[in-house]
Amino acid sequence: MTGIRSFLAIPLPSELQKRLGCLQQELKQGLPELRPTAPQNLHLSLQFLGDQPQELLARIGGLMLSIGDSNPSFSVVLKGLGSFPGGRRPRVVWLGVEPVAQLRALQAILAEGLCELGLPRETRPYRPHLTLGRLRRPPLESGILETLRESDCGWLEVNRMVLFSSRLTPQGAVHHPLREVELTGSGRTRS
Repeated sequence: MTGIRSFLAIPLPSELQKRLGCLQQELKQGLPELRPTAPQNLHLSLQFLGDQPQELLARIGGLMLSIGDSNPSFSVVLKGLGSFPGGRRPRVVWLGVEPVAQLRALQAILAEGLCELGLPRETRPYRPHLTLGRLRRPPLESGILETLRESDCGWLEVNRMVLFSSRLTPQGAVHHPLREVELTGSGRTRS
């Protein structure tokens, strides 16, 4: 029996996806090597889960409910372009998130709960960001990154988290929501 490739994330409203799509187009003009993330796939990752059995995903849904019941929503600002790795050979172009304290706290609670369910703990520190695109090869000139470094794309209301399945296709990843839980503290949820 094969598992379902999945991850947990904060989804973006369609207006914000459109705004980020415009930023991606501007980036693509200066970085023809950029493969932009499809606007409908833009999200703020909390935890990649890999291939997991359906039974475990159901238990993760229960964990999400518990976290949603005890954590209120909050807002973050999406601003500041960067790249992984930094320097002259970037491979991933991202948009930063500020402030990060509440987001890191939410992710830490989630990571602890996932560990209790038997998933291995992530070894890399959590660095909140939105992946805008990937570079097939290092750019010939990356001045556009410096030009747009201070980009401010407005705020995001972190009011729900979604368990997504992710299927890889030749056209790119296709994400499908499996479970959605609001961060309200009141127990309201949508499936």
